[in-house]
Amino acid sequence: MRFEVLSEDDIARIDKATMTVLDTTGVAIYEKQSRDLLRRRGARVDDANARVRLSEGVIREAIEEAPTRFKLAARDPAKSIELGSGKTFFTNSATGIKVLDHVTGNVRKSVLSDVAVFAKVADALENIHFYGPTVVAHDVKGEVHFLSETLAALENTTKHVCHESHGTELTKRFVKIAQMVAGGEEELRKNPVVSAGGCPVSPLQFDGPNTEAMLECARAGMPYDVLSMAMGGGTSPITLAGQLAVINAEVLTGATICELVNPGCPVIYGSVASTMDMRTGVLALGAPERAVLSAAVVQMARHYGIPSLVGGISTDGKLPGDQAMFEKVMTGLPSTMVGADVVFGPAMLSSATTYSVEQLVIDDEVAGALTRVRDGIIVDDESFALSLIDKVGPGGAFIGTKHTLEHLKKDVWMPKLVDRNIPDNWLKLGARDMRDRARERVMQILAEHVVEPLEEELRSDIERELKAASQNH
Repeated sequence: MRFEVLSEDDIARIDKATMTVLDTTGVAIYEKQSRDLLRRRGARVDDANARVRLSEGVIREAIEEAPTRFKLAARDPAKSIELGSGKTFFTNSATGIKVLDHVTGNVRKSVLSDVAVFAKVADALENIHFYGPTVVAHDVKGEVHFLSETLAALENTTKHVCHESHGTELTKRFVKIAQMVAGGEEELRKNPVVSAGGCPVSPLQFDGPNTEAMLECARAGMPYDVLSMAMGGGTSPITLAGQLAVINAEVLTGATICELVNPGCPVIYGSVASTMDMRTGVLALGAPERAVLSAAVVQMARHYGIPSLVGGISTDGKLPGDQAMFEKVMTGLPSTMVGADVVFGPAMLSSATTYSVEQLVIDDEVAGALTRVRDGIIVDDESFALSLIDKVGPGGAFIGTKHTLEHLKKDVWMPKLVDRNIPDNWLKLGARDMRDRARERVMQILAEHVVEPLEEELRSDIERELKAASQNH
């Protein structure tokens, strides 16, 4: 079951507007290798101002090289996923700066041990399909924190890991770590257990460190998420069509650079864009405009044949509760229904500044429900069950039939946190709300869930890379 927010004519007009932006206005690329690559392919480059203007032909020829379908491998092969397969996957929002502590209930600055906690819980959740370090390790000095966070993630989940990196030298080490875990340079290309991503600087800019990282990841054949964070009314037009033109221009430029570096490089068309709240200046991640925008981004990505990742299950609410649930379902449903390859958002609170492991567990439940809605209705002879209806007849009961038992798990979504008791039983069980039940599940996972560890020799090799990186940064 799927819906659309853009018509074919809308898509064609957005595409045309984007090509006008790229050819007339251009983009600023503050990284020489990328400018040189684009110049050799016919782009008009003004090095003095770092301005690059790209013709439609340059873009379209490069985008044709991007694969429409590829794997995000995992340490546990059973947990690998395939983007472009028609399924919608979910991953946690990432790189937050604060944590809502599940033990004390206080908001505090995030540290490295939090990355491990989030990773272990994500590893146990059915609907969180891969993991990116949820928060920043403030207790690790310098940009080496990216590598430390990557190791903490790899140690605490056997699912695919995605993270970011900055600069050439640090990213070379990031890629090397990924190759170690995959089993070698060619193995990483075949089974990318680690992927990467980075954001253009809206509007229409590619800074040096992020672009250097993108080049290194693309050369290694690592899947790369070009993730626009355009803010309507701030770093893009406030109108959704104008914002889409900026998002599209940024993502297509990044994807073009990746394909010029390494034709066939797996790229993801990413957007965590939304609109600015004009009363506060905040990027409103729980806004209905974000829900519509993300759905439109999915359609644009599909138009170019590139797997999509969009923001959803998002909120500006400060605590798990009514506002958070209202906004998370509102922003998650359209992206799921339009067929996003990945919805990025679980664990987020407070406009992506604060993250909660309790909220991650709740959002896993939300993702499961959204998936069930998207699955729709199967209409066939088996599901009609006409012979069973005839056998049971008027006034009969279906609860004990073989048909009910066989279809219970595959046709009916079974929640883990949602309470469906009658009020009297709910009161007898302690009148707990969803956050209480989520906290209990978090504690159970942390106490009982076992993650297959990295081999000791591999872990030692990675730690040596971290030590060498620390000495150079």
